[in-house]
Amino acid sequence: MRLFVLILALLVTGKATATGEINVLTDLLSPFPPGCVALDLPTQPTPGENELWDEVVQAPAVGSNTANSNVRIQIWRVGCADSGFSVVMVRLQNLSEQLVLIPQVFAEAGQSELPFHEAQLISQPAVGNIGAAGNVMPFSGQTFMLAVDPVSVDAETFFSPQDYNEEFTLEFFWGGFASEVTLGELFPIASYTPALDPLQFDPPLLHGRMNGAYIFGDKPSAGLFLNVGEQLSEIDGELVDTNFVFAAFFTYLDGEPYWMVGSTGPQDPGLGTITIDMVSLRGGDFFTNPPSYTDADLDAEVVGRLTIEALDCNNLLLDYDFGNIGVGSGSLEAQRLIRVAGYDCNPWN
Repeated sequence: MRLFVLILALLVTGKATATGEINVLTDLLSPFPPGCVALDLPTQPTPGENELWDEVVQAPAVGSNTANSNVRIQIWRVGCADSGFSVVMVRLQNLSEQLVLIPQVFAEAGQSELPFHEAQLISQPAVGNIGAAGNVMPFSGQTFMLAVDPVSVDAETFFSPQDYNEEFTLEFFWGGFASEVTLGELFPIASYTPALDPLQFDPPLLHGRMNGAYIFGDKPSAGLFLNVGEQLSEIDGELVDTNFVFAAFFTYLDGEPYWMVGSTGPQDPGLGTITIDMVSLRGGDFFTNPPSYTDADLDAEVVGRLTIEALDCNNLLLDYDFGNIGVGSGSLEAQRLIRVAGYDCNPWN
């Protein structure tokens, strides 16, 4: 029966390609928010917490038509900062001395004997049919995120993000590589439980999908512009990829508009809670007034410090200390008002 599904999948894909309507796993069609996990995926479940499966199954070695090798399969969920969303992680390890290929994967909502949605094991977010099926399985093991095609191979059912976070059935099938293997390995995946499935990082890491304009609920016409960027920086004579955070804080002081800015400078990728010295600038002129001004005309004053912690993709916790200008310290929450078009963390919110 599984071979029928494979043939049907080829027919549907061929038809879709001819009409320009092939279904690809873009960020918007993956069942988990693109900003949920870092590119460096967790290598193991949290001991005693979020492990769903740790099983050894039989799989065919390369060149064999029968299941004659051992493969370890570990499955767990990682929670997302956005409420109700998670990522299913799958780790595969070849325990035999022979080469084994990564299997084809299928999924179906609820309990199923024959999942009808093609799934992908992906090592990082990407566009297209970029699953690892058919690659050689590492002896040391490799972790993947599980993506699921929302449209079944017969185009009859839809697999939604809600289905992904409820109970569903996952199948690993090596029959496409070995003719005598006709049955797949079925794994029921328990629904997402936030108390049991922790986030990869807590608090979440700051990243570029959080860029935008933030406001403070009860404070009119004030806010924060946040830019989490990346750049090549020369460190110890070498160009390396680094991150930085630039923040511009707009408020009022003594009844007049007042703004301050700060930047972290080059940082190792993967920013958690960060603290920035905030600077106020004076001495310039309106940009249309000739002969304008130079850097030498500007007077920079460190007015305090701002600590930024992500609560989720659209909310920040700000701890501030502006004692230098006599306005005290404290904390407040910032809510994102404007985001970068096309690069939201969660396309379903």
